Amino acid sequence: MKQHKRWLYLLLAGGILLEVSACTQKEPVAPSAPDHIILEDYEIRYKGFTVMQDINENPALVINLDFTNNGKEATSYLWAVSEKAFRDGIGLEVATVFSDPDSYDTVTKAQLTEIVPGKTIEVKSAYVLPDSDTETVEVEFSQNPGKKKGKLSIDLTEAW
Repeated sequence: MKQHKRWLYLLLAGGILLEVSACTQKEPVAPSAPDHIILEDYEIRYKGFTVMQDINENPALVINLDFTNNGKEATSYLWAVSEKAFRDGIGLEVATVFSDPDSYDTVTKAQLTEIVPGKTIEVKSAYVLPDSDTETVEVEFSQNPGKKKGKLSIDLTEAW
């Protein structure tokens, strides 16, 4: 009789372990769309771009993004995400572009705004566009700190 109870306990324990392991498995994550980048705690959605002049009258690429904070604390885009832009494999300089000629507010001002978890804010980034035959700008995003990266490819011919 003791032998039967031992087997019954082992079967029950095995069943419970199977149930617990089934509950802790994560669903596979679908690959994100080319305009939607998912980092560890943040999401970035590409909304388009414009070409404007910077303060030195150089052409500047202004990228429009939605930034969603899925982390545990309030943060700003500037502190949460590292962003780099490349054309012909060469890093682009950050541009200073005024949002209004009558003010000194730049298009990138929203990058400093802190948002709480679960909220989304529109942010802009600006880069000087050097002369080039290449009509593509590659933008890399990574979480600060973090290892997960995302890339965005912008076709500049859409602006002309």
